Amino acid sequence: MRYQSHRQHLTRVVEDLIAWEALNPAGGAVSVRLPDGNILMSRTRIAFDRWKPTVRDFIVLDPNGRIVEQTGGLGASGTPMHLDLYRLLPKAGAIVHAHAPYTLAFASLGIPVPSVINRADMFGNVPCLHADDTTVKARYLANPTPLDLPEGMEQRGDVAAISLLEYRPQLEDMIAPRAAEMERHGLAFTLYRHGAFTVGREMEETVDLMLRLEESARTALLQAQLTGGIVYPNRLYSTETVSVGEAAPPPAHSVTASTEVSASETAEAASVAGPSQR
Repeated sequence: MRYQSHRQHLTRVVEDLIAWEALNPAGGAVSVRLPDGNILMSRTRIAFDRWKPTVRDFIVLDPNGRIVEQTGGLGASGTPMHLDLYRLLPKAGAIVHAHAPYTLAFASLGIPVPSVINRADMFGNVPCLHADDTTVKARYLANPTPLDLPEGMEQRGDVAAISLLEYRPQLEDMIAPRAAEMERHGLAFTLYRHGAFTVGREMEETVDLMLRLEESARTALLQAQLTGGIVYPNRLYSTETVSVGEAAPPPAHSVTASTEVSASETAEAASVAGPSQR
């Protein structure tokens, strides 16, 4: 088995993220860019197996998603997004995707996570990328179109369509232009009603970014309880405020912003597609 030390490191990372309540069985994934350019990534369904990884629970992919070494399952359903981030951000060395609860509260409303603590100021903007997962899946199942799915992920076009058709354009528009920032710090963003991503130059930084993001989200929600819904990023030195009741609309270029789906199609998609296996 190749990359033993990197596999062992990722198992410890997962254990730490669980202990710090950033990862849970609802989903998530971790990956790292290896010294030779390949990607080591957690396998699909590892979250549903209660995050008890062994060194065999990771798959090695090349930058295009082809399998280099498979010792367990295939890559998580978010594999296309991980590959896109490594492609768009040359300095990216590691990625954590988590359904951290306080950050997810903001993502569930489509609201960017504000920086309300000094530890989160380094992020700059933390955008919320938008997609209506159920609608995209229903459209794909009703009218399947050819998609270039990475070999190293489960071949489910309805799931991959969300990353390839919805999130890829947003990554290119909103995250790729910030590649130069990674000379100084990592980046973070959320996915509407889904979870959070942090991208760092190496795994320790990336884990720290996820914890900073969750800490800021938690503090912002506690602020809102004290102030009746108003969040102050820097109350003593700035007049800026954020209302946690103002959810942002979907971006104009979103496929789901200009399409509709019937209730019957939505119900059918939910029953046929099943869990996303993140």
